[in-house]
Amino acid sequence: MATTCIFKCILLIFCLTTLVESRTKEEWKSRTIYQLLTDRFARTDGSTDPCPDLSQYCGGTYRGIIANLDYIAGMGFDAIWISPVVENSPSGYHGYFMSNLYKLNPNFGTEEDFIDLIRECHRRDIWVMVDVVANHVTPVTTEGDYSKVT
Repeated sequence: MATTCIFKCILLIFCLTTLVESRTKEEWKSRTIYQLLTDRFARTDGSTDPCPDLSQYCGGTYRGIIANLDYIAGMGFDAIWISPVVENSPSGYHGYFMSNLYKLNPNFGTEEDFIDLIRECHRRDIWVMVDVVANHVTPVTTEGDYSKVT
């Protein structure tokens, strides 16, 4: 357990020091931002079959976004705004039903996939904005049982 915690802390420090570049409000104003819903944008395999149940996850991933970065850049966008990245409840395809603040949403891919997305964006001079939801979590029971929220 302690080893896992130490590894995650080291990984977080690595990500913050190598991938995060803070930009000013004025710098962001110069960018054209393409907002996308990660789950609905593109699947890893490139398939475009209709989603059988729009109230559930439909298969969009970080790898699917990577495969379409040239398309996004070709439309003139130089920044993307992606869905919240934290783990969500089963119907939280949109990213607004946070269930675990300490884990990435596995439906969108792995930590490596997320890091690769950031790297591929930066390689193309595309900035990445991650949506953050701080004011609500996954639905809880009427009795106020928050045990499923970490």
